[in-house]
Amino acid sequence: MSHSGPEHPEKSAQAQSLASGFAASARWHLYDFNTQAGEATLVRLEESSYRQTAFLDQRLLPLAHAQEQLALLALRDGLRDAPPAPSLAACIFHLGHCGSTLLSRALAASPRVLPLREPLTLRQLSAALHAAPAGQPPPAWPGLLDMVLTAHARVFQPGQRAMLKATSTCNNLIAPTLQARPHCPAILMYVRLEDYLAGMLGKLQAPADLHGLLHHRLADWQQLAGAPVLNADALDEPQLAALAWLTGMQHLDGAHQQFGDRTRLLDFEQFLAQPEHHLAELARFTGLEQESTTLLTAWPDIATSYSKKTDEPYSAFNRRKTLQRGRSLRAGDIRAGLAWASQQTAAVPALAVCEKYF
Repeated sequence: MSHSGPEHPEKSAQAQSLASGFAASARWHLYDFNTQAGEATLVRLEESSYRQTAFLDQRLLPLAHAQEQLALLALRDGLRDAPPAPSLAACIFHLGHCGSTLLSRALAASPRVLPLREPLTLRQLSAALHAAPAGQPPPAWPGLLDMVLTAHARVFQPGQRAMLKATSTCNNLIAPTLQARPHCPAILMYVRLEDYLAGMLGKLQAPADLHGLLHHRLADWQQLAGAPVLNADALDEPQLAALAWLTGMQHLDGAHQQFGDRTRLLDFEQFLAQPEHHLAELARFTGLEQESTTLLTAWPDIATSYSKKTDEPYSAFNRRKTLQRGRSLRAGDIRAGLAWASQQTAAVPALAVCEKYF
């Protein structure tokens, strides 16, 4: 939005007050930003809303108590002038449909953790990076990343730290995020390809994101060195699922190779087999050692409800049932997806690292 003439003093004072309040706590959430208009949208949330919602996108709006527009410059000034926010407890990146929301809820059982699950702003940053030639961000992009990470590190109370979980299409943000925040650890969640295919193809209705998020995965594919052009219209459902897994896994493994001990590769099926062991280890990894007892005490209740709709029952048995259904009903498609993925790892050198996770 553009304005002619000097800004009205009352409006300027209101903007300064809003920017100051935004910087002071997570009560005002950075919902989205518009670089062309030079504005950001803020929504006012209670701490319970952060804990309740699985998606900080348009689905959170019914939980918001207010919504305001703020100039990006005012927002940045407010963050710059405020006392530094605590460092992020961790970031969670993942392949999708591999237990990341469940893990986020498990770690957020500690009141010291403020969960931010799949904020829209990360999708905006990821999309801008996907659209950049050869994946090289425009000059203003690193500043936007820093603004978003700083904004999402704000908390409600002393001693609290934010834990940021990205959408599965945002794995191109792993390396830039860890470079921008050298003290932030990252949990990288995945399932093996055969489990992924069985889970995706075994659902009563294939997840809409196989088609709806295809353009993000094609952008990842095209930015892989030497990757051949894919005919998206010719890809069937097993190939779409394999494509999602391959592009995501390449990012996860690449980040693990680049950042080493700052990352934890976590196989969801192994997590489900020994959840208490992995929760204790992840508590140490994220600096929450003193919260291990709290996390382990809360786990049985968290593990028996569906992570995205907590009023619906869920268990590891449901997970196994879905995988078994996929293997029973779609065995040929699973084999076809595995074969197609093998062809791609043989043809595209950048994908060869993924084969060890089949």
